[in-house]
Amino acid sequence: MESEQLIVFMQPNVSAVDRAFREDHLPLIRKMAEEMGVGVHEVDARQGSPAEVAVTPLIVYQNHRGRSIYQGRTTTPERVRHFIRTSRFVPQGKAANRRLDIPILPQGRSRIWAPLKVAAVTGARPDDYDHEAFVTEALKNIAAGFKKFRIQPEALLGRADRGFYMDFNPWRSAGGTLYLTVVLFSQFDCKEPVFTKKITAPWAQHTKLFRDAAAILENAVTRIAANPLSGDSFDPVSRDVPIKNWEAIGFPLPPAPDQAAAGAGAAAEIPRHWILTPSGPGDPPMIQFRFPAPLDSYTGEVTAALGEFSLADNLMVDGATGFIEIDTSTAITMGEPTLDEAIRGSMLLYAKKFPTASFVVDRIHSDRQPIAYGKLTPSVVAGTFTLKGKSTPLNTKLELEPVIAADGKPRLLIRGGFAIDLRFFDIEGADGPAPAKHTVLLDLYFILKGKG
Repeated sequence: MESEQLIVFMQPNVSAVDRAFREDHLPLIRKMAEEMGVGVHEVDARQGSPAEVAVTPLIVYQNHRGRSIYQGRTTTPERVRHFIRTSRFVPQGKAANRRLDIPILPQGRSRIWAPLKVAAVTGARPDDYDHEAFVTEALKNIAAGFKKFRIQPEALLGRADRGFYMDFNPWRSAGGTLYLTVVLFSQFDCKEPVFTKKITAPWAQHTKLFRDAAAILENAVTRIAANPLSGDSFDPVSRDVPIKNWEAIGFPLPPAPDQAAAGAGAAAEIPRHWILTPSGPGDPPMIQFRFPAPLDSYTGEVTAALGEFSLADNLMVDGATGFIEIDTSTAITMGEPTLDEAIRGSMLLYAKKFPTASFVVDRIHSDRQPIAYGKLTPSVVAGTFTLKGKSTPLNTKLELEPVIAADGKPRLLIRGGFAIDLRFFDIEGADGPAPAKHTVLLDLYFILKGKG
């Protein structure tokens, strides 16, 4: 049985969306996955599929660690590559995406969700303008303008539900005309809108203008969801399709691969001084970052870094020193250029002004034994973490293990992880429930070689 599988759910010939995916995008995805050593399987969702298969095309990756559902555009194969690479080592969590007071449009097993944002009126505000009252009234009129969306007090959204963000930006002229710019963003791209339109009416008719705007955005969502060229299109899976579990459709989780014998080559001398090396194609990312479930579709990795680690005398971990430094303008990616540009911009990392992030070891404690081949050495590290020009003390647990690589030379593996609160660094969080939207988890897998 394959150790890694990419399962692609489709509904052949059901629509132009399906045909475009199978003809234009699936061949590229298949080629890329096979180059990564991942088996690709096509499944007709209509023959029976797990309940979480709510739309097609739907891409699912699985290995012995777990199963992950791709949340991104199938028109961007590099994003799919990034999804496979990160899902290999950290499968998705199980928590649902809980949203309150949100417009929902059911479509078969799936739902389209659409958070609303009404900006403050700019330009020549009326003398009696009350922002809170204005927004409350606008939201009521938006809800009244929908024909298909309905506001739900609470919704627990799945990985295959699809989202669009609806923004309403009002500007009033000195002559009393209200200009309302409506903007629609895909959940997969927070920077470039997928639709925008400006409509106008006298200020006295602003309630009707918001109802008209809601209808315009609702129609735009349904058009984009059906347009095979949009990147946001899909076919809902009918509620009449039988629900079958993964084992019933022939895809239980693969077994764990055999592990190489520990301690091989243990006669080799262990260096005292080490330098960080790049991760290989089959290795975990040196640093993988993600939000907790249910927001763990927001994932990325650090592709390169500078780092050194020196053991104390007699190969002791206690008293060791080290650092890691990352170029935030070039070495951080989420697998898609537009997302990478947004991460590096002034609203998030502001890489132009703060081009590095770092962690410096201040103290490290272990079991007071020297490291050795075939032995994991758990350690507690205290250090200073710096991001976006702000530094904070950080404590974390790490495991150290010396091994012999395929080239017969020693390597030091350092594994661990920690969490940061984005609010401390003045970084805007993801869209979603707290505290997940403010929290970023970092998984570390460093491979070091002897220095010198």
